[in-house]
Amino acid sequence: EDDRRPPLRRVTIGEASDYLALRRTAAPRIALATMLCIFSPIALIGLAAVSELSASAFPLREETAAGIGLCVLMILVAIAVVLFLSCGNKAKEYEFLEKEPFETEYGVTGMVKERQKAFKPTYDRMNTIGTVLCVLSFVPLFAVMAVRQDGFFMTMAVCLLLAVVGIGVYFFVYGGTIYSSMEKLLDTRREKSRKSITGPVSVIYWLVATAIFIIYTFGPKGNGQPRYSWIIWAVAGVLYAAVLAGIKLIRNRK
Repeated sequence: EDDRRPPLRRVTIGEASDYLALRRTAAPRIALATMLCIFSPIALIGLAAVSELSASAFPLREETAAGIGLCVLMILVAIAVVLFLSCGNKAKEYEFLEKEPFETEYGVTGMVKERQKAFKPTYDRMNTIGTVLCVLSFVPLFAVMAVRQDGFFMTMAVCLLLAVVGIGVYFFVYGGTIYSSMEKLLDTRREKSRKSITGPVSVIYWLVATAIFIIYTFGPKGNGQPRYSWIIWAVAGVLYAAVLAGIKLIRNRK
């Protein structure tokens, strides 16, 4: 009985170049989709704060603010889902790189290592920028807490926090998408079972955060005032960056 394993799929230098080009093109779209997930609750939080000023220059009821904010949230998440699915569909041809061992044609490893070496300074710079932004994202909130304990300004600070975290995560995902595509081509013999889950995790995470917000605010025991639920989004924004870092750490260990 011949129990020899079937020959491994062979990746040519042309296929490797096409794959790297595909992931480089997809990187800003995946990063944008991830950023949109983080931006999605900003309108909801901001409009809830603006509705507090209805007695002055902004005649906006809290119910209207919540309705518009939730619509914007769902639209942004829907756009993110479309971007994730679009990038995933375009990469289906190369799914085997994530699912099974393969071998590369002569010259592929050298070419990939050269590109990886050239991109490494940019990758490190993007990680540094992302880390600094996520760390600094809390500064506006802490500043408002120290200077003025005002609900409106606290809520606006949370909006700014989410915006800064979103931009920071954009850099993380942009650089990570390109760099990981090079690592996949160099990781030929390891058993594959590590399909990218950043997109699904992002969508599920922010939908769950939204559900928690809605239940906490408008549920049977909620106060019905979104401007007082800002802490949920502040915690969600920071935890999201931690979740992405955790996913990356687990994948690297594997």
